[in-house]
Amino acid sequence: MIEAYEQFPHTITFVHQTNVLDGAGGWETGWDTYDTSEALVTPISSREFGQSSQTRNPIEYEVYYPYRTDIKPEMRVIYEDEGETLAIKTRPMDQGGEHEVMMIECTFGDANG
Repeated sequence: MIEAYEQFPHTITFVHQTNVLDGAGGWETGWDTYDTSEALVTPISSREFGQSSQTRNPIEYEVYYPYRTDIKPEMRVIYEDEGETLAIKTRPMDQGGEHEVMMIECTFGDANG
């Protein structure tokens, strides 16, 4: 069995859009922490990048994390190791159909919008 750290050496935080206090007693739409997870965040190969950049939905990273069903494409991923915000571009996919590892494809995103 592979140690969790070896399989998922990175830390990510899923954030979701919600109403947050605006500092003036009202509410505005913003991003709030949903959950933190261990993960493997890997940039795609240059060949894959070339292929994806020819589409309307370019992909820059593949993010693998332990199986769960609550992550939605409208969320964002904060890749804490690199301080990057990633926009999820695909529905989460069960790798191998064994309910062990999930994968999402992402691109650079903006945590504020």
